[in-house]
Amino acid sequence: MNEPTPAEIVDRYTDELYHQRNLDALDDLVSDPMVRHEPDGTRVTLTLEEAKFRVASFHQQFRSMRFTNRKIVQDQESVAAAYEADLVDQDGGVVTICGVEIFTVRSGRITEVWNPPAGNGSWG
Repeated sequence: MNEPTPAEIVDRYTDELYHQRNLDALDDLVSDPMVRHEPDGTRVTLTLEEAKFRVASFHQQFRSMRFTNRKIVQDQESVAAAYEADLVDQDGGVVTICGVEIFTVRSGRITEVWNPPAGNGSWG
């Protein structure tokens, strides 16, 4: 059986964690630890439990989230995704955001993520 492509890993990550709200999927999808590159130039190393806590905080803030990748660019171990997301808050209000996220995938697991701040609205 062929190993999934980096884009397939990232698609599963988005679907399992945000659409299905399955935090346990992180056990199979991310390395422990994983590195997040922040917009201010810092690198944050997260254990698996810290990564779960990070995503769980989004689940508490939004009752549903729907991400759509508008453009995917990948090579052997990296995926860049231009995404849009409709975020539904606890009162039913919907906010649409867009951004770019870059993932490094090694041995079938996400090892690093670059995640600059998202913008308001959708891609034009």
